[in-house]
Amino acid sequence: MIEFVSGISVVCFAASYAVALACEASRLLFRSGVRGAAMIAFALAGLVAHTLFLVWRATTEQAVPLSSAFDWYLLAAWLLAGGYLWLTIANPRTPVGLFMLPVVLGLIGAAQISSQAPFPQSPATQIWGAIHGIFNLAASVAVAIGALAGALWLIQADRLARKQPPLRSFRLPSLERLAHTTDRTLTIAAWTAAAGFLSGIVLNAVNRQRGLLETVPWTDPVVLRMAGLVAWLVTAAVAARVASRTADGPRTSARLSLISFVVLTASILWGVLGTTRHGVPPEHPATVHATDHHAVEQEATP
Repeated sequence: MIEFVSGISVVCFAASYAVALACEASRLLFRSGVRGAAMIAFALAGLVAHTLFLVWRATTEQAVPLSSAFDWYLLAAWLLAGGYLWLTIANPRTPVGLFMLPVVLGLIGAAQISSQAPFPQSPATQIWGAIHGIFNLAASVAVAIGALAGALWLIQADRLARKQPPLRSFRLPSLERLAHTTDRTLTIAAWTAAAGFLSGIVLNAVNRQRGLLETVPWTDPVVLRMAGLVAWLVTAAVAARVASRTADGPRTSARLSLISFVVLTASILWGVLGTTRHGVPPEHPATVHATDHHAVEQEATP
């Protein structure tokens, strides 16, 4: 059993999610009686493999479990995959996978190009780091779910405006339910993102005091992108609340949720592809000096 679990790779559950997404997309082309069972089977297999992979990393890593950027992206993907499976079982005719599974695969891709090195830890940073990560994780999941609800609202509203008959292959939720989900997730995303940013400031102060990390300046990309994301999410939540008093409020909220997802995606790409001093251990002067001295000796040796 241990050999089986240790042999699970990211490719295993990513491939299962990709097959489930292909089954979801085939709904647009033809009807099938066994597709639903196959879709759930592949999604469940991927989620089980995904879970075992995270458990294996949590129990075998010497550092604090799941304390790297690689692990946090996989955790976000795991939460969304679990939500997709639950929504699909509860509402088998709603095509949530067409919107959620690409996000799951995107997060897995982001994890693959992220660092697997754990962040420097101490008792204080473990606590504040967990708070910081959990709030950021909750904000990301809320934005993704809100974007899903917003996209479905726009599709459903457009079909009703055109007086088109319901699709035979799948059924969309009611506009009222989708609008409620969009408004709620915009608010949750704004609060959790703000809490994540503030806890990150506290975490940075603790790290500076204890010398665990280099000083992260306010111009660092990770600070700028998180500040921009928080500013947008708070603005979107306030705008959605103001627009809720108008007749076009649900449509505005739906559009804001989609824009929020675009902003979140840009923020993630900026964090993954950009350079940052966030999470970088400090260089000890003695070690650097010893290394430089050894290099000089090697150059002097004929």
